[in-house]
Formats: sequence, structure tokens, C-alpha cells
Amino acid sequence: MRNSPEKEKKTLEDPDVFMALDDLELVAKGVVEGALSGLHRSKFIGFSNEFDSHRDYQLGDDLKHINWNLWGKTDKLFIKQYESDTNLSLYIFLDQSGSMLTNNGKGSKWAYAARAVASLCYLAMKNRDATGVYLLEESIKNFIPPAVKMGHFYDVISLLQNSNVAGDFTITETIETIIPLCNRRGIVVLFSDLFDNEDEILKKMEYFKMAGHEVIIFQILDPYELNLPEKGEFEFIDLETGKMIKANVEDIRDTYKTTVDNWKNNLKKRCKDMGVDWVPMTTDAPLKDIIIEYLLKRIIHY
Repeated sequence: MRNSPEKEKKTLEDPDVFMALDDLELVAKGVVEGALSGLHRSKFIGFSNEFDSHRDYQLGDDLKHINWNLWGKTDKLFIKQYESDTNLSLYIFLDQSGSMLTNNGKGSKWAYAARAVASLCYLAMKNRDATGVYLLEESIKNFIPPAVKMGHFYDVISLLQNSNVAGDFTITETIETIIPLCNRRGIVVLFSDLFDNEDEILKKMEYFKMAGHEVIIFQILDPYELNLPEKGEFEFIDLETGKMIKANVEDIRDTYKTTVDNWKNNLKKRCKDMGVDWVPMTTDAPLKDIIIEYLLKRIIHY
């Protein structure tokens, strides 16, 4: 639903963190650092206690993970890698369909998701975890495969800032194409409003689960998609097909809320039954709170 026909502007700043700042790199850093500060934890969660191997030091690595004894013997800097460093790949899928442009709050669902994607990628970079980002469009043409290398985070930023969001298509067909690319067990993360064939989406996510991946679905909704305004005449526009209907929200508000609540509860139950994590999000919620929830889950798993 939109109350303005203006085209969505890709403002990726998080108002709760940076107000008018529009630099996605700094948004990601601020969200992650703010979340870690909120957890009162001093070290990132990608490092476990079980030593695995060494690798060459790279600019930006945390100095506390340098093997100083080895440096004294070789005069070279090496980073101690732990079991989690070599076992984790993060595959992030971002829904690019037109419904993600819905904007009745601080920004569109897509812009909110893009900030979340950038934040998770920054966190993964800090952890030395391989991260790939796949834009779910009509075909799989814009993606960055998982990697741990200098500049990878900035490749992701560029991908997000230069992407196009529009169209009426089925994201499950694109996910089907991506499946062979996710050949190393890790974490599959989907950012979507799930305004699609949800049965097929869940089947695809169940496939990843059965293949040994951990699966997290972040369902992003606009505030008006959860609760209609209390009164007024509104135009409801399908951003993918362009179809429009007019309605007085007072006549449909209660029935609408019941329908949406039942739909969400059903999604929650189905995901739980599959062993898939379902995380509801709205674009008016502080993004760092969502990242904190993700971090807590990772801490529990390690």
C-alpha cells in the first residue's frame, strides 16, 4: 500500500543510528558496532575456542589474534584461525520484487533489507567468514559468491547500491538456480516480505535445511501491512502488477488484522516444524535490535 506515487529513492541510511547519513558502509559499521555494544561483548562471535590453523596477517585483522610467538621465530605476522573460521559460509538472498518498494515509514522494505544485508556482511568480514550475496531477480545475474578477501565487503556495497528493484516474478525460480552455488554447508539467510508463493519458498528453504545448512528467514513488512490506519479512504496498489483498489479502512481494518495475524502465525509454525528460523521485521524497528538477535543466536550455537 502506498499513499504517494513517487518512485522509491534508495536512501539506505538507518535513521535510528545515523539520521541523515547516506553512506551504506558507515551504516553497516554503526549498526554492527552498536549491536555489539548493546550485548556488552568485547569479541566477535566468529572465533571459537578450538584452534585450527594459521593464515597470513591482512590489514585490518584484529591484533589480538596474532600469534606473537610465531612472529618472534619467523619475523612474520600470522593470524590464529579457529574452527569456526574455516567452517562457516554465509549465503544471503535479497528479494528484488516490486512489493519490496512499499514505503509507509522511514524507508522501503528493500532499503531496510539492504541495510541489514550490508550489516551482516560487515559482521562476517570482521569474523573472517565467507559471505555471498544473491539478488533474487527474474534470473540470477547479479550476485557475489562467498569469499574472504580484501575489498569483498565493498563489492557487496556496490552491488546493493547499483541494484534495481521492480517487477512481478517468482523468486523461487531464482532460488532454484542458486542451489548448486551453495555447495559448502553454512547459513542461508533470506530477506523477503514473502509476498509470493510461500509454499514454494518454504520448500526451497527446507531443501537447504536438509542439505545441512542453517536457514534463517527475515520477513520484512511495512507498518501499514501489519496494521491499517485507523480511518480514511486509501488506495491499495499492487507494486508488482499495478492493480489498484480503493477502500475505507474502517470497514476492513479488523478483518484485515485478523487475516494478517493468522498468516504470520501459520508461517511461524511451519518454519518451526521445518527447523527454520523465522524472524519478523518491520521497517520502523531499530535495525541493530535485529542484529543483536542474530548475534545471540550465533553465540548460543558456538
